[in-house]
This record gives sequence, C-alpha cells and structure tokens, in this order.
Amino acid sequence: MIFLGIWFFLVLVVSVLPASGPKTGFQLDKIAHFVLYGVTSVLLFRYLARKTNSRNAFYKAVALASIYGAAMEVMQYFLPYRSFSIGDMAANTAGAFLVCLIYKKGATKKAENK
Repeated sequence: MIFLGIWFFLVLVVSVLPASGPKTGFQLDKIAHFVLYGVTSVLLFRYLARKTNSRNAFYKAVALASIYGAAMEVMQYFLPYRSFSIGDMAANTAGAFLVCLIYKKGATKKAENK
C-alpha cells in the first residue's frame, strides 16, 4: 500500500512539472501516458486482487487509473505551463486497460499452471 501511495505521488509530481523535450511529429508523450497509467493499473490490480476476485480487481483498477489520469489532465488545464489533452486521456485509459489486461491474463495463466 505504501508503494502504491508513493507511485501515485510520483505520477502527480510528473504531471505538474513543466513539460519538456524536443518537439517532433512523433507523439512520444502518448507512449509515456500509455505506459505510466498501464503501470498504475497493474499496481492497483495487484493490490485489489488480494481483496476481491480478479475480475472485479481488473475493472476497479482500470477505472481508478483512468479516473486518476483524467484528474491529472483536468489539473493541467489550470497550470499555465501545461495543457489539457483529450488525446492524453485516451492514452491513459488505453494503457490502463491493455497493460492491466495483459498482466491479468499472464497472472491467470501462471496461477493455472501451478
């Protein structure tokens, strides 16, 4: 639980820092959003799976990670050096869903093989 709290705090810090990096035509930030919220959902899933079945843990983890990502985007709207982006919200949700799904499938298969 402590690690999860630290992770959420780190995501918050990264979300409020001024954005930097080279401006290219490639949307590297979308990949970062995808991975960051994918990891967030997996950490939530691992925590929640101890308290409920894996199906409920999956849906709750994806929902919570997506809501947290949306909250970070709304917060960025009010920061003069950051911007709100629907594309970032979509990358957050897609990452939360797909990465957690892959993790859940792997964890389920591992448990079945024991």
